[in-house]
Amino acid sequence: MQRFYKYLTAALAFIGCAGLVMTGEMNPVMSVSGLALFPGYYRFLSDKPVAGKWTIGTLSLLALGVFFFDAVVVSGDVVVAVAHLTVAFQAIKSFDLKEPWDNLQVFFVSLLQLIVASELTNSVAFGAVFMVFLVLLVTAMVLSHFMKEGYSGLREIWKILFFVSSLTLVVTFFLFIALPRTSGRMFGQNRVRAIKASGFSNSMDFGSFGNIKLDPSVVMRIEVNDALRPPYYWRGTTFDYFDGLAWKNSLVSAFHRRFRSERRDGEYVLSPYDRRDAVEQKVYIEPIDSNVIFGLSQIRGVKTDSFALLTDSASCVYFPGKISRSIQYVAYSTPGDSYPGEADGRYLQLPAGMGRIGALARRVTAGERTSAGKAAALEHYLQRNYTYSLSTSRPPKGMSAIEDFLLNSKKGYCEHYATSMVLMLRFLGIPARIVSGFHGGEKNSYGGYILVRESDAHSWVEGFIDGRWTRFDPTPAVAVASPSSFSLFLDSLKMDWSRYVVGFNSQDQKSILRSFLLPFRLPRVPAPWVRYASPGWAARLLVFLFLLCIAVLFAARTMRFRRYDLITGGYMVLRRSLRRKGILITDATTAGDLRDEAKKRAWKNAEEFLRRYEEARFGKKEMGTEQKVIYRRLLREVRKEK
Repeated sequence: MQRFYKYLTAALAFIGCAGLVMTGEMNPVMSVSGLALFPGYYRFLSDKPVAGKWTIGTLSLLALGVFFFDAVVVSGDVVVAVAHLTVAFQAIKSFDLKEPWDNLQVFFVSLLQLIVASELTNSVAFGAVFMVFLVLLVTAMVLSHFMKEGYSGLREIWKILFFVSSLTLVVTFFLFIALPRTSGRMFGQNRVRAIKASGFSNSMDFGSFGNIKLDPSVVMRIEVNDALRPPYYWRGTTFDYFDGLAWKNSLVSAFHRRFRSERRDGEYVLSPYDRRDAVEQKVYIEPIDSNVIFGLSQIRGVKTDSFALLTDSASCVYFPGKISRSIQYVAYSTPGDSYPGEADGRYLQLPAGMGRIGALARRVTAGERTSAGKAAALEHYLQRNYTYSLSTSRPPKGMSAIEDFLLNSKKGYCEHYATSMVLMLRFLGIPARIVSGFHGGEKNSYGGYILVRESDAHSWVEGFIDGRWTRFDPTPAVAVASPSSFSLFLDSLKMDWSRYVVGFNSQDQKSILRSFLLPFRLPRVPAPWVRYASPGWAARLLVFLFLLCIAVLFAARTMRFRRYDLITGGYMVLRRSLRRKGILITDATTAGDLRDEAKKRAWKNAEEFLRRYEEARFGKKEMGTEQKVIYRRLLREVRKEK
């Protein structure tokens, strides 16, 4: 048992450090001390001498000094610095394990490491690691108790270990379901690194050149009605002001409006709509470097736990702050390529010195008399005469990047196409703006949802045609490689983890409780007390009674093992064993009577056991650890004798 306990200690230390490494947030230089775990636990498992007291103390003080330097200079984040510090402490402690209390310190630090790791990642793999850690931790704690009581063999207690570990998992599961859900975090905010969007962002400029690499990182997963067919344009934000180099959204600071008063049943109604005609989109979005709410245009309502939403006159919707954690919301949209709205002078703004673009626009639309015809002509012209490319080069001196794209290179990506069409529409007197969001996505047949990646970031055009904002997409279609079935299956597991574990909320609790109550639902019987009861009283009572039964069973099982101390408890087990062997035992039967009976039957082990019992029980002779081991061994041998 001692050997197994040592291996458990080493395993918990390595699991704690591995959990932190899995987050991807650890600085390799600041975590290099973790390599000392290997020689440290090799010495521990080989029963080598521990390090000197002064060595351990000096290294501990040095680790604290490095922690302060790390928190202020290197990481700049106290939580990450604490993670680095725990790795250093685990490494130091591996050379200083000599007392049982030292092992408990390892357990505590490992638990702290996984708590910190939970703030840094939402990975499915981390969930599996935590469950393994939980079982091993409970096993180690139970073992430490029985070792203190003098047990030496695993065969004696393996049933207890299995029972307690299983009970821990069951209770953890039900506590996870039953505990109230909050949006707060242990350290005040989620530290999961936000996706730095290379395609979608809150700004758009043409000041950099070279090759753009597509990022396959998952941005969001969306459940939508199968009856809705592509193309899917997940609208985000708009840009209206262009200075020749970069686009800006002038509406962000001037026209945001809060919708606190219009929230009903958890939904923010942005504009009146009929739910029967709306498309429902359940969006599970990863932490991103933005506060935009994405959805099919036009978003009419949003269900979310956020305390407020912001919107602007371009029908864009925002959270009050950036999305720093994985969240979910439901958006309701009216489908279509256009929707009513208003336009003003900001959508006709043009930078100076781009007259050649205007001349091209007039040449392309010559012969078209309507705004719709001109917009369609520009869209087709860009799609058919230009090449999609993620590689761009610096334009000639004195020429802007857009002019170079339209007149010279004729190669670019979606932002070039959208900017070109918006400018040409404005030159023709048609209000227009750029929309930035995501286009398309992969249908995951395993999970029945649409998988949207960072590489799906896209920009398109909205032109004000006949009193409606109409969508145009001048970017040529590009073939996209399909992901493997295995990768889609893995992502479906991640979706389930994000949905039912990370994103588990109060609505999920209510659904589970309703399913529990389904078999017990009876016709309503009018009674005076019913009208005063809260709607969920029966569900709460059922859960309370279930947890109470679990607690009572656990307490009864525990008391069964702890009702007597080692000496008396062993004696009671012996009496039951001898009774099963055919010896008549009554309440008046003494230990001396049993010892005489054992001598008659030549049961040497029983006789020796009872002698030791009488010495400890009546002679007040205290048993040491070695004597307790012998006491237990004798009891096992007695139970085997026939």
